[in-house]
Amino acid sequence: MHIVVNHIALQDGVDWAQLESEVEAFNERVKHAHADFQGASLVRESGGHAIFLVRFADLASLQSISSQVAAPWFSEHFKPLLTGPVDRHVGEIVAGDLR
Repeated sequence: MHIVVNHIALQDGVDWAQLESEVEAFNERVKHAHADFQGASLVRESGGHAIFLVRFADLASLQSISSQVAAPWFSEHFKPLLTGPVDRHVGEIVAGDLR
């Protein structure tokens, strides 16, 4: 399994309930269309920072779904709320519960 970890800084006053709804809708839509998509999670940190995690069955799925589906969705729903660049990391999950 592979994962994308995005560290993001969001504007003050962001509507976390709305973001939760958007992520849930994204999960439902993408899981239905792409079997190798394992799900996305939004983690709220303090000070308007968040971590957006997206899991995939393998690297090929990560690359394909990220570029064709997730990136355009993220640009529409998160980019307008950002206060700086996204710190993006990609890796293979080699141990733990997410495997």
